[in-house]
Amino acid sequence: MTIAIVLGGGGSLGAFSVGVARWLLVDKGIRPDIVTGTSTGALAAVLVASGEISLLSDLYANVATRDVLHRSFLGDLGVVVHGYANSVDPLRDLIASYLTEARRQRIVDRGVKLQIAATNLQRGRVEYGTEADDLARLRKFVLASCCQPALMPTVEIDGADYLDGGVMQMLPLQRALDLGATKIYACATSAARADRGPITRRFPNSPGTDVFNYTLRRAVLLMTDQGTDDTLALARARGVDVTAFRPATTLAADPLAFDPARMAAMVDEGYLRAKAILP
Repeated sequence: MTIAIVLGGGGSLGAFSVGVARWLLVDKGIRPDIVTGTSTGALAAVLVASGEISLLSDLYANVATRDVLHRSFLGDLGVVVHGYANSVDPLRDLIASYLTEARRQRIVDRGVKLQIAATNLQRGRVEYGTEADDLARLRKFVLASCCQPALMPTVEIDGADYLDGGVMQMLPLQRALDLGATKIYACATSAARADRGPITRRFPNSPGTDVFNYTLRRAVLLMTDQGTDDTLALARARGVDVTAFRPATTLAADPLAFDPARMAAMVDEGYLRAKAILP
């Protein structure tokens, strides 16, 4: 049996997947042969592949918004001035602190196939950074995988521009199948369609409401939720042996708000949800 753990995107909601991973790797003793990740699942995939779940839990319990993004005081105008709404310099530093050469080599030595999904804007396809890449290239893939369109900058890799792998592959399950996975544990951060209720936030078209930033966040979230639904439905229709872990309800309205206390609670939610689904 070839086992894969697939980690979907979702910003701060990725804390839910951390709890799932803790149940799978620590309590159930599952050791994956393949780990794929998109967006927030990209950095998590590195630590899952290296087997360092306690470090992964510490990361999501302590990171705050300022450690990931720097919001321009210009608001929506920042897109006109810079081409994107948020600086990711803090996130780049965070990735560098966790994705070290020693950790990349640890993944290689463990024999785990690591696959980080990012979208190549020129070619219009998802491409993957792997444990076999040099450290600088793999870090770029992790950063690109996290960068939502317009909200964050593109990342140049080998002369092409890359963004969030979730644009085309929110849950990189197919990649695991392509690499020979016969059993897949898929962690998604969105609740199933029937469990997703409406949100209360309004999106008025008036000056000073930062409508571009928040409306685009909401639109991206809706598209990626649909992509996750479709990916899992197709896998089940094809008879893929996949165990999916999704929260029982919507975890938070804004995935780009990183609150350590809330994320610690989401880790616990993921752990208990995984325990209920796979006792």
